[in-house]
Amino acid sequence: FAQAGLLPAPCAVSGVSGPSLSSLLRPAAKAGMDGADRDTGWEDLGSPSFQGTSGVHARHGGGAGAPSAPAFTGRMGTSGEELPGGLPDSVTGAMVGHFAREFAHGSLSLWPQLVQSMRQYFNVTHGYVLRKALWQLAPMPSKKKKAADSEINAQKDWTVRISHGLEVDIEVPDAYIPVMGFVTYVVLCCLIQGLQERFHPDMLSSTLTYAVVLLVLEAAASKAALFVAGATDAPVVDLVALLGYKYFYLSIQLIVSLTFAGGYKPSGFFYLLLTCGLAGCCSVALWQVLRRLPRMQPSPSSQDCVLDIHKLVIKAIPASQVIIYWILLPSWSRRPRVSTTLVTTTAAAVASALGNATGAPLAQGGGLSL
Repeated sequence: FAQAGLLPAPCAVSGVSGPSLSSLLRPAAKAGMDGADRDTGWEDLGSPSFQGTSGVHARHGGGAGAPSAPAFTGRMGTSGEELPGGLPDSVTGAMVGHFAREFAHGSLSLWPQLVQSMRQYFNVTHGYVLRKALWQLAPMPSKKKKAADSEINAQKDWTVRISHGLEVDIEVPDAYIPVMGFVTYVVLCCLIQGLQERFHPDMLSSTLTYAVVLLVLEAAASKAALFVAGATDAPVVDLVALLGYKYFYLSIQLIVSLTFAGGYKPSGFFYLLLTCGLAGCCSVALWQVLRRLPRMQPSPSSQDCVLDIHKLVIKAIPASQVIIYWILLPSWSRRPRVSTTLVTTTAAAVASALGNATGAPLAQGGGLSL
């Protein structure tokens, strides 16, 4: 080693021997152990020394016949080469941060607000539903509550509706009765077609689509008319709920018709009276709400002509409900008529059999005349 220049020559002059071979080789052996010859663990992944060692092994082949290993990056279990379709951590973190900001402050934040706003429309009780249904059938103007009657934590009636701790008027729309009436109407229409042996699976979706499209167009037209009439703050959800109450009346009429007509077209004076009564109640109830609900009124600073237009609009919208009510009635099949000839022949056969059994002669012509 001294001749090769790797170790210094021993100092014989001073009498002190030079460094021993073992003391000189110990640091080199330690450095070698700290390098590629030391066993590596999971904590070494991503360290610069481990990447350099991996690169050395990759360049020199890691021994005879040893396959080259891929260079590791800082992420455990992944290699320097990105897998097809993989995303770096920075891109994934940026995407997560974007969706978090969008949910907190962007368009996705509207979903919790929508749920919170719709909750008040479905916050009803059994007593309120019964009272509201009876009021829809007899829409008489209710007495306004005083401020002392609507205090928070006051004793409440079991038929009233509470919103934000306050009792609301009976005219304030809810979404429970319109939704239940809408679903019942669609099911009853399909049931009527099934009793007439004309039902097919597409009829359920077609009836649902027809009713929804008609309701959306009706709500849009009503919103535009109220906007022109000065009621710019009329909520669309309230209009949809108010216009959806007619499905409650339609469901009542279809249930009565199925009960007494058996799936065929009902007729008679009482059926006509029922139709006119339900359509009239639907129109009057909507008129009561439009003229009493504060959200449907124009601003106090509106001109006189705007107020006159508003008076006409709140009468035209309820009047249109009678026409739409008639359009939404399902098609009925007429009850099949019994042939007169069949009845005459049957009666003659029965009379002939009775005559033969008693031995009395039958009159000429069959015995019975109808």
